[in-house]
Amino acid sequence: MKKKLILILFIFIIFPISVFADDIYRIDMNIYLDESGNANITEVWNVKADSGSEWYKQLYNMGNQEISNFTVDMDGTALKYKKWDINESISEKNGYYGINYVPEGIELCFGKGNYQEHTFTLNYTLSNFIVNTSDSQVLYETLFPNVTMNDFTVEISSYYQFPDTLDVWGYGYKGYAYVENGKIKMSNEGQLYNDYVVLLVKFPLNTFKTENTDPRYHMFDDFYNMAEEGTYDYDYSEDDTGDLIGGIVAFLVTVVLPIFIAIFGAKAALTNGYGYKNNKTIDKKNVPLFRDIPCNKNIYYANALINLNNFGYKESNILGSIILKWIRTNKIGFKNTNQGVFNKETSVIDLTMNPTFDNQLEKELFDIMFDASGDGILEAKEFEKWTRKNYSKFFSLFDKIKNTEINNLKMNNHIYKRTNKEECKQKNIMDDTIYDDSTKLYGLKKYLEEFSNINTKEVMEVHLWDEYLMFAYLFGIADKVAKQLKNMYPQVTQQMESYGMDYNTIVFINHISTRSVLAASSARSAAQSYSSGGGGFSSGGGGGGSFGGGGSMGGR
Repeated sequence: MKKKLILILFIFIIFPISVFADDIYRIDMNIYLDESGNANITEVWNVKADSGSEWYKQLYNMGNQEISNFTVDMDGTALKYKKWDINESISEKNGYYGINYVPEGIELCFGKGNYQEHTFTLNYTLSNFIVNTSDSQVLYETLFPNVTMNDFTVEISSYYQFPDTLDVWGYGYKGYAYVENGKIKMSNEGQLYNDYVVLLVKFPLNTFKTENTDPRYHMFDDFYNMAEEGTYDYDYSEDDTGDLIGGIVAFLVTVVLPIFIAIFGAKAALTNGYGYKNNKTIDKKNVPLFRDIPCNKNIYYANALINLNNFGYKESNILGSIILKWIRTNKIGFKNTNQGVFNKETSVIDLTMNPTFDNQLEKELFDIMFDASGDGILEAKEFEKWTRKNYSKFFSLFDKIKNTEINNLKMNNHIYKRTNKEECKQKNIMDDTIYDDSTKLYGLKKYLEEFSNINTKEVMEVHLWDEYLMFAYLFGIADKVAKQLKNMYPQVTQQMESYGMDYNTIVFINHISTRSVLAASSARSAAQSYSSGGGGFSSGGGGGGSFGGGGSMGGR
């Protein structure tokens, strides 16, 4: 009995109950530094409460900083300020916000209203945000005290453009802090769980017109040594860590690897630890053409197999396939609008059809696209802008899409651990079902690449070409297949046009999926290309003694 109680306690510790847990989905912070070294701050909180009566953010250890112009909106409606009493009920706080003064500093508070999802916008000004030392001017601030949340971004601008050489450091979280296009940017990689976000920036003397000093800090190194105390490095081993390494990897991937594959053939999943029993491989060169739709026509299963077998997995491919799936099921639409100075016709995605989803990850993707559009009409440039700013959340979703299917295969014993190296060189063995489905999948890829050269007059049914195109997106060849189809079988494309699937739509799906992933990849590469002292990877721990430090934030 005692052992069972210990086991139950252990489970509760490792897997905490979240029945009454507030959710902070995302916070976006924008800071503008004026010439006097004051900060005008906007925070946008996307949250959902499950209990309690208020949201709060504690600002402790403020030094000479003073707050002014504090306002809060809920879903675009201004809340009213009142003298704050943290002991009031949720109904008494509904529609109000205020400041709770405590010995350590202040608490910015606002009523939850109810237990539904809301977006709160906080605006306030902090004076004396910049501190003078004998050799520099310094920004050393806890932007988010102890908090649990999914994602955050910080963007700091000023009366002048920050140079890329500006020294910036991030502490307390896994993610990035760097300078890009004249602005300081910060973002996380993975969820924050009882973490905090501290920023340290070293400005040249006389950058800001301020007389603010702190007797504890005489030189920049006093700040830096304080911040570095107790730091540790996160594991960023899966990421590119420099231009040189990135260049070498790019050369290997784009030049050496294709040659190697052409000469020796691809071995299944050499890089990700998945293989077949007795080291069986798929001989791509001799795989026969396969004209049917494999994998039970499941694009997510097929996407996982493409990844596991190194058939050319890309996030843009599954994105294009999902968008086409939504068109086929009337969840979204396409239309043309005239935009710009020259009134140029442009394709957009109509997201205003109020679709429902059985797949929760599809719902997350739809919500991302709707958020990027702002009004339900998504332009390619809007999606690129969103993914560039939110690349971590964007790529995280596609990891979940891929890993969910792989985990299902493991749960159903289609993937299992090897017993010894003789059984398989890789640690994870894929069974014969996966082998057969993967062989058929690659056979379909070959068929789609070669069908225009096949000597046959047989035309597939229209609905089958819809499904073919969904799989063509998975292989990254949808635009080529659509062009061949249009040239060879115009009667098929004409019938497809009758329900909104014309050639231009197919090309636009390819364009928006490719460009959005490219924008996110570029932003991630920019963040990762900086080195310490000019920005780059943040450190765990550290940051102690920063202004606004200590305390916590969330719901209560």
